[in-house]
Amino acid sequence: MDPRITKDEAALLPPIPADAARRQAEIEAIRLAAIAARNAAIAEGLRRALRGIARGIRVAVEAVRAFPERLATYQALSQLSDRELRDIGMTRFDISRVFDPDFTPRPANDDRQGHTPRAA
Repeated sequence: MDPRITKDEAALLPPIPADAARRQAEIEAIRLAAIAARNAAIAEGLRRALRGIARGIRVAVEAVRAFPERLATYQALSQLSDRELRDIGMTRFDISRVFDPDFTPRPANDDRQGHTPRAA
């Protein structure tokens, strides 16, 4: 089969309008703009994904770096007596929460636990 069109076959085709070349150029411009928009969206998605991965790696590295210090702090607090913990405004329950971002110990010697100060 020959893909070329002969002159006889071309005569059977409908005439091409005069503005067809302009329309074809508009269609091509729209197609290229769509390709550019798609490529920009893909690139932005990849940038966001890579930033998220980098942020996750930074958080993981910081957690690994801070772990020995946090463990030492936790062990030191665990070895204190209840009275010593109360002196610094903490309870045994507070030890596990000491690394929470919103944790704030009570003022030292706060007697909200039902302990009343002894009269001198």
